[in-house]
Amino acid sequence: MNDNNEIIKFEDLFKEEIKQRRVRQNPEHKKNYGYALIVYILIMYVFASVLFLVSAEVPFLNVTYTEDELVLEHVASDLGGLAFMDPISYDLYKDNYEDEVISIGIYDTYHVLINSHNTYYDGLLVLVNPDTQIKDLKLEVLENIISSSPTIKQWNSGVSITIYQGETQMTPDMLLGDTFILKGPFTTTKNFTLAILNFTIYLALLPGILYLLKVDIQYDVKESKELKGQFFLAIIIGYLYIILGNIFAGFLSDTLSGLFKLAPGEPVNQEVIVAALRSEGMILMMISAIILGPIVEELIFRKAIFGLIKSDKLALFVSTFVFGLIHLIGESSIQEALVNGISYFVMGFVFGVIYIRNNRNIVVPIIVHILSNLISILAILFIL
Repeated sequence: MNDNNEIIKFEDLFKEEIKQRRVRQNPEHKKNYGYALIVYILIMYVFASVLFLVSAEVPFLNVTYTEDELVLEHVASDLGGLAFMDPISYDLYKDNYEDEVISIGIYDTYHVLINSHNTYYDGLLVLVNPDTQIKDLKLEVLENIISSSPTIKQWNSGVSITIYQGETQMTPDMLLGDTFILKGPFTTTKNFTLAILNFTIYLALLPGILYLLKVDIQYDVKESKELKGQFFLAIIIGYLYIILGNIFAGFLSDTLSGLFKLAPGEPVNQEVIVAALRSEGMILMMISAIILGPIVEELIFRKAIFGLIKSDKLALFVSTFVFGLIHLIGESSIQEALVNGISYFVMGFVFGVIYIRNNRNIVVPIIVHILSNLISILAILFIL
């Protein structure tokens, strides 16, 4: 009892301790957040640039494509890709691309080529003959797609149709619409090499960042263990935020595409990941995208940036902007970056909200990020 003869409840004895645990104090090693950001910049941009320059001088790490191969490569990496190729050229390369590119028929002596993972053309571009069960091209639809004023611009799934054409390539006379022109021969980094480089960069980043932020990480891991059942609930709620964020990002992308009169497409960053996942470097890219990437990105864009900025609102804005920006390097224009990459800004915002709602505990957003990337990659490999 206290002096006023009031009964002290058991939990009151620990009220102050609970409050202390819930209110995260600014750590004394705040400078480590700045050092972590410096390490990230040096390795992600300086060290990475050196790696790419060195790899460009090693012949077996690069590949040279003819113009026809460039067309096939782009269709292979674009779910909405469409192209035409004469039978001689197609027969020359088809064995190398049989798993990524298929011919769905002949139009004006040219093979009509699409991405082999495109399951949305059926019913739109081909029709099954009920008598012979043979798939025939719907010529009126195809001619609409390749006309100068097409009204059909998407596959049945809503994925945009992109027509690829070599600069000197022979194509049907009816091909009058907008095409993505490719010029060859062209030497570039192999997809396998990209997977190796990406893995190496993240592997180089991880030790320094873990060392600099180890006190925060240990604190957050300990706190997560104490939460027990609430911890798993936080992960489930966090992933629900991701789902809502993806829906909102899709709406924004469609709105911006209409505003800028641009068809939605895949961000360059996403195309690189997809290409690497479908190469010999699949395992390395999976490790990078599912494990290393989420850990590094959450520690840098949430733990380090929020650690340097006291205000949650300002930190959320800065981390969202920077997270979205670094994923859009390589886009050809600001408009395309916004249309194709708005999801990165939305995801940066969502991960920031998850971090704030969990009292700046980094374990929850890391696991949600891992889960989100895992599901996305499984969809790329087995569904799309």
